[in-house]
Amino acid sequence: MFQRRVTPISKKRPSGSEVSEARFKKFVKDFSVYERQLTYAKTMDSFLDLYSAWKRTHREALKLRVVMMAFELHRLDKDFTCDISFQEDAVCEKSKSDA
Repeated sequence: MFQRRVTPISKKRPSGSEVSEARFKKFVKDFSVYERQLTYAKTMDSFLDLYSAWKRTHREALKLRVVMMAFELHRLDKDFTCDISFQEDAVCEKSKSDA
């Protein structure tokens, strides 16, 4: 009969420095996620302010900035889509889950 050699599981506990390093890595990862979310939220606020200003004034300079902000939002979150047609209202959304 075939038998597989089983290596015993080490019962060595992680050292304090290993635990601290793991906690630090988790903190850095969590902070990075928070930073991306905050950047996205601030960019979305700026985008909406610009689009609102363009709707009031129809200034060409604002139109270009609105398009650039839409590209930036898509860069920050690939689920963001925006169908900008400046003849009518723009239709923008964040697909899937709205965070």
